[in-house]
Amino acid sequence: MKKIILLLGIALFTLSFQATAQNCNQGVKLAEKTWEKWGPWKPNIQIVPFKAEVQKIKRVWNWIAANGGATIGPRLLEMDGGNETGNIAGQTKSTFVTPPSFNNNVKLTINKYDGKAKTGVTICVQGRDGITTQKASYEFPNDKNGKTKVFNLKNVKGKIIIVAMKNKSVGNKFKYRINAK
Repeated sequence: MKKIILLLGIALFTLSFQATAQNCNQGVKLAEKTWEKWGPWKPNIQIVPFKAEVQKIKRVWNWIAANGGATIGPRLLEMDGGNETGNIAGQTKSTFVTPPSFNNNVKLTINKYDGKAKTGVTICVQGRDGITTQKASYEFPNDKNGKTKVFNLKNVKGKIIIVAMKNKSVGNKFKYRINAK
């Protein structure tokens, strides 16, 4: 009987942990839709036409968000060094997805500038083959001081980068700036 109770406790802990852990699942769906619209990655793309294609993707992205039920889902993160900002309220998530990377190495920076929520970050990449791989994870601590975390992602050329952040606090917020270049 004790073994059964112990096994049930372990199973409940495992299910509880899986339900609260952040992952890239929400971004994976949008990455797949982006690949459907984008087509195969072409490594010989020039930067100016590539930027024009990104604008097309943004228009398609907005269409997907408006017509595909993703209005509260992932947001586009361009790889131009410009900041996106946001606020993650207690126990909610925020996900960003990039267009396919033109560079082999990408520097992704997340700056927690306000709030004191403990917040988990998971970064994944997805190639045209549909395989999603986790590249990094980090947890911002529960404190008031601003923190900046830089992720140097390697071997990401032609891949979509997915950044999933989950506030693990009930009543605290996580205000951030994120950029990729």
